[in-house]
Amino acid sequence: MGADPGDLVLDVLRRALIDAVHDAVSEVMGELTNLAPDPTFSTTDFDGLVLQPASTAHPVLDQLRRFTGGAPTNDVSLRGWRTTTGADAAFGLALVARSEAAVVALTMVPAQGPRLVLRAAGLAGTTVALQADAFRLAVTGTTPDAVEVAFTTDAPPDPRRLVAGSDLTVSLERRQTERLGDGPSVDFGTVDVGARLWSDSAGALHRSARLGIAGGRVALVPGFLSGVLPVRLVFPLDLDLSLDDGAGVMLAGSPSLSTRLSGSDQRWLDLVVGAVGGDAPALSIGFSTTLSASLPGVPISVKLDGLGFSFPLSLDLGSPLLPDPAALEPHVPDGGQVTVDLPVIAGEGFLRRVDRDLVGGLSVRIPPMSATAYGVLSEPRDGVPLSFLVILGATFPPPGVQIGFGFAITGLGGLVGVNRRIDRDALLRAVSDGSAAALLFPADPSRAADSVTRALPAVFPAARGSVVAGPMFQIGWGGRLVSLSVAVLVESSRQVRLTILGTITVALPDPEVPLVFLRATFAGLIDPAEPSVMFVASLNGSHLVGIPLTGDLLLLTRGGKDPALVISAGGFHPAFPVPRGVPALQRLGMDLCPVPWMQMRCEAYFALTSNTLQLGARLELSAEVAGCGLRGYLQFDALVQYSPFHFVADVSGGIALRAFGQNLMGVHLALHLEGPAPYLARGTGSIDLWLFEVSFDFELGWGSPAPELLGVGPDADLRAALVDPSAWRSRSTTGVPGLVLTEAARGLLGKGTLLDPYAVVSVRQDVVPLGLEIRRYRGAPVAAQRWDLVDGSFGPGEPADHIQQVQAQFAPGLFVDTANDDKLLGSQPFLPLRAGIELYPRPADGAEARPGDLVWEERLVARNIRMRGDGVAGPFADLVVLEAMADLVELTDPGWWPTVEDVVTVDPVTPAIAVSTWSMADGGFGAGSSFELDQAVAEMGPDLMVVEAWEL
Repeated sequence: MGADPGDLVLDVLRRALIDAVHDAVSEVMGELTNLAPDPTFSTTDFDGLVLQPASTAHPVLDQLRRFTGGAPTNDVSLRGWRTTTGADAAFGLALVARSEAAVVALTMVPAQGPRLVLRAAGLAGTTVALQADAFRLAVTGTTPDAVEVAFTTDAPPDPRRLVAGSDLTVSLERRQTERLGDGPSVDFGTVDVGARLWSDSAGALHRSARLGIAGGRVALVPGFLSGVLPVRLVFPLDLDLSLDDGAGVMLAGSPSLSTRLSGSDQRWLDLVVGAVGGDAPALSIGFSTTLSASLPGVPISVKLDGLGFSFPLSLDLGSPLLPDPAALEPHVPDGGQVTVDLPVIAGEGFLRRVDRDLVGGLSVRIPPMSATAYGVLSEPRDGVPLSFLVILGATFPPPGVQIGFGFAITGLGGLVGVNRRIDRDALLRAVSDGSAAALLFPADPSRAADSVTRALPAVFPAARGSVVAGPMFQIGWGGRLVSLSVAVLVESSRQVRLTILGTITVALPDPEVPLVFLRATFAGLIDPAEPSVMFVASLNGSHLVGIPLTGDLLLLTRGGKDPALVISAGGFHPAFPVPRGVPALQRLGMDLCPVPWMQMRCEAYFALTSNTLQLGARLELSAEVAGCGLRGYLQFDALVQYSPFHFVADVSGGIALRAFGQNLMGVHLALHLEGPAPYLARGTGSIDLWLFEVSFDFELGWGSPAPELLGVGPDADLRAALVDPSAWRSRSTTGVPGLVLTEAARGLLGKGTLLDPYAVVSVRQDVVPLGLEIRRYRGAPVAAQRWDLVDGSFGPGEPADHIQQVQAQFAPGLFVDTANDDKLLGSQPFLPLRAGIELYPRPADGAEARPGDLVWEERLVARNIRMRGDGVAGPFADLVVLEAMADLVELTDPGWWPTVEDVVTVDPVTPAIAVSTWSMADGGFGAGSSFELDQAVAEMGPDLMVVEAWEL
């Protein structure tokens, strides 16, 4: 549990005062040690301890001097202090109040840590009073012996010396002489602070304190509307803040430190006081109210919620005690409402802030039509860009647009949300409590505003890259006897989901005053990727001849790895494990209350799953007047399992006669029955006769397990499934393309006659789970048996290199026996079990290696070389030959290098651009190559995509 607000404020006050004085005295310690003892205190108990007045300049000490009048000769003064008269004395500072021999001192000695010590002696009903500036300080009390109480920042007061009968009271009164201006302001008037310490006859310490404000005022103006609304709100400020050992800190009798001030014209003002810790501790004071006013000269009225301001009241003793006008923070209204009433058009709208979302609504009536719009807007935050959602609906006057067979279209609309998604859990909660019905063509938009404000941000939260859109329509039949409102919403983000939200209403015999009024708010959740379809409906708000009718309905069908089929009206058997994704369902119930002093309620449920039937009911009766009367109940629960057949039934009931809230006598019975083969009956009961209670129980079983009639095993069906060509598949594991095949060859490959040499072969059946001992098949018991596929080959002499298991979904309850119903209820309806194998061929060895001779021919490609410098002899002859060869045979000589005829041409890069996935708007990255843009938007999520520039 969190700390009490009053304790938090008291803790901040104590820490701020003690720490501020401790730091201030520590900074001026060098001057305090030079002060001499004050001889005028020689006749008191503090002889030699009180030193001369301290004149050291310091902001905190200067503030304390204001309470003393500033003159060191006054009865209240700021003086030096030492702990003893010896050489080992520690020095500090003391705020001393004196009247002859009576002395009260509040001391701070830094060497002893942050600790204020209250010391008093010689008081016998004496009063020390001082008037200084706007302050009046008074100290009075009785001290039979010296008193010493230490106050620290993190512990209760420590009474070091305290005798019975000690009593000390300090009061400080301040009158404010200045105002804070004509804008939003607060005037504290006269502030009276008082504190009292006393001890009882046992010497135990008690404390109390109070802070009173009298004659103050708080002025508000409607902020940015001050030029439009000629309203100035002024409230009197009279408060009483108290501290008591037993009750703690209370404001006007409230421990929450909040109260409501009354003003003129039946207006009110809420006041809340809190604590702000940290480096600059302060009290947080906030004022807020609701303003209702009409604009002058026009038929428009305005209502603003949360109008007010707050300000911190600094607890720094070195700062002014008055709040700084610049620190006042006007509050922007967190909600508003506007009403327009003209002869031709009438309407109203509202705008409210819910956390960090703005939620608004508008309804307009232009006879004979009306239109309603709701919206929610969120500023960019936490990586989610600006998001909004708008719901717009228009209704037609009776009889609507007739479409035949008594049906008529009475309303049309739609929903669009950008960077918004559907929170399906929140949607189901809104369906259950009925608030979802307010989103679709509400009959009274003003009354639906509260429901819309809560439901809209919760059902459609912000989500980056998600778009929600869909149409809405309203259809009536038989006038207004039956009305259906439906919204079909498509949610597009990483995967597409379909959501249906609607209400259906039946009002008989007259929609204006119906005796039978049935309204079902429903939601359909369709997920093609799973796949799953779930519909949930709630009867919230229905009644039969004035009798309230409640309850939830559900239909669920789901495939995939966790398949399920569930139909429920009112919930499930208490022992049944609810399938995944199914919300808590309210029982179908009726409140039968013929007279105010009698209450009767009936509840029931019915559920159907793939292997169970569940039903139950409960009747409760209470007839009491002033705690005297009768209470009773009767309850029934049953669960029937199809395969293997088993049932569980429980019946219980009780009745009690009560007087003045206590049971005088009562009877309770409970019976449990399950079976068959064997049957078990178990019961308990009790009789309560006020002074004693008698209880009993019994358990009875009979019958033997029924002999099992063995049915036909699955061998024939399993063989037929394995020879079926559709059970066999082949797939490539390497990605190496095979040969180009003819049409006939592809047909043989599809039938399994031919096999790709790089493929694996799998066989799969859904008759029985493999490797599992089965005892039941097709609903009948069979001899215990186990079927398995252990090996396979691709033909004679071609065994598989290795095999892998293939799994499929099976319902184990169809093949195995369960020890009891609890084990069955705790198991999953479907489990992945072995259904076949995959055969992997041995790696191909390749073509057979054959020896061969490598034969080649030599050919010299050269031209005749004419030598220059004929007749050159000697060591330069070879050099001349090489020079001639280099001159004639170049690197580009066609004899050495063939001419390249194929030319590779590189096409220019097609410009691409990043755009928004839902609006095709420019994403702001500029044009570039698709590779570069793909890298740039890779971390932006699904709300951006890359397209070629010509597409725009």
